[in-house]
Amino acid sequence: MEHHASFLAVWLSKLLGLKAYAWPGFAPGAHLTFLERYDHLLISVLAALVTVILVLLVRLRMVRVPGPLQQTMEYLVGFVRALVADNVAHHPDRYVPLIGTLGVFVLLNNLFGLIPGLGSGTANYNVTLGCALVVFFYYNFHGMREHGVGKYLGHFAGPVWFLWILMWPLEVLGLLSRILSHSLRLFGNIAGEHVVSGIFFALTPLVVPVPLMIMGLFFGLIQTFVFIMLATIYVSGAVAHEH
Repeated sequence: MEHHASFLAVWLSKLLGLKAYAWPGFAPGAHLTFLERYDHLLISVLAALVTVILVLLVRLRMVRVPGPLQQTMEYLVGFVRALVADNVAHHPDRYVPLIGTLGVFVLLNNLFGLIPGLGSGTANYNVTLGCALVVFFYYNFHGMREHGVGKYLGHFAGPVWFLWILMWPLEVLGLLSRILSHSLRLFGNIAGEHVVSGIFFALTPLVVPVPLMIMGLFFGLIQTFVFIMLATIYVSGAVAHEH
C-alpha cells in the first residue's frame, strides 16, 4: 500500500527527532514515523485547532462594526442556522452548534489539501467515517430524546404491526447504511480530486494544476455543503413529529 506523508508530518518528525518504523501490513518496505503514518490525524487535529482558534478570536473581538473575520463567521452561522431552520421544524437552534462545527471542520480538512505541504484529512476514510459516526450517534440520540427510546425504535417496525418482523431489520439496515454512504461520499470525492490533481501536477507542474486547484476549492465547498445537508436531513427525520 503506497503512502505519501504530508510535508508537515515529515518536517515535524525531523524537528522532534521521531524514530521511523516499518508498519506491518502498511506501506511495505517504507519506514515511517508515527506522525508520517497517521498524518491524516495530524491534519484533522490541525483543522480542529484552527476551528477553535477562529471561534475564540471572533468571540473575544466581537465589535458592533464587524471586521472581515467576524463578518465571515456571522455569515457562516447565519447560513447554517437558515439551513437547519428550513429542515427542522422543532427547536432548530439546538442543532446548529454541532452541524456548524462539523461544517467548519470538514471544510478546513477539504481545503488543507490545496495548500502545498499539507494533506487533506477527509481524503482518508478513517476521518470521514469518524465524522459520519458522530452524526449517526447524534441524530439517534436526539431522536430518542425527543420521542423516547421505545417509540423511536418502534417506528422502524413500519405502519402495519404484523409486518414488523420483516420491516424492522430492513429499516435498521437502512439506518446503518447511512454511515457508509455518508462517509464514502465525502471520502471518495475528496480523495479522487487529490489523486487526479497529483497526476496532472506530475505531468504538467506549471499550467494544469491551477484550474484543478480552483476546481478543488469548488469541490471542497460543495462536499462540505452536502455533508452538513445530509446531517441536517437525518436530524430532521429523527426528531420530526407525526401529524
